[in-house]
Amino acid sequence: MSDAASIALITALSTLAGAGITGWLGFLTHRHQARHQERLLGLERSEARWDQYRTERKEAYVQFIDQAVRTAHAIGEMVKPEAQASEDSYLDAAGQAQERLAELYPLLALVNIEGPEEVADLADQTASALVTEGARAGKVRRDPDSKPEFVAASRARWQAQRNFVRAARDAVAIPMPQGEEELLGPRPSPELAA
Repeated sequence: MSDAASIALITALSTLAGAGITGWLGFLTHRHQARHQERLLGLERSEARWDQYRTERKEAYVQFIDQAVRTAHAIGEMVKPEAQASEDSYLDAAGQAQERLAELYPLLALVNIEGPEEVADLADQTASALVTEGARAGKVRRDPDSKPEFVAASRARWQAQRNFVRAARDAVAIPMPQGEEELLGPRPSPELAA
């Protein structure tokens, strides 16, 4: 084989090898980019699921506390002078309070399902405090001297509501669970993101 043919053959083989290596590197790069895109899509889906879950949880908490406030207001109507002055007014106020309390229990069940356990326990305490406050309001009708007991029950209910609201606020502020982030690898440090 002549020198020119050898050189041409070596050049052709070098070109083919270079094209093969370039193609292989392109394939590896494309595969890496596809995996990265898949991870990003997984992160977006996880974040969307978590946001939806937090939104549902928050709605349950808001509905519960809104109904608890309505119930407390209805109970307060039972001890107003107008309700104390007439049996019909008192029975109407007591009936309203009972209805509001009955509307609270399905929302309490929803909060218990949504959790977490600490928030569910505080919702139970709020509902229990409302029942106690209602009972004390009914006692004021029969025994006006028991008004301090009603006031104490109202304060206890108010504190239970505050505790529930604080825990609920913390529960919806919690970031995505650790297990979800592990699927995506560590987050970049703030210094690298800047």
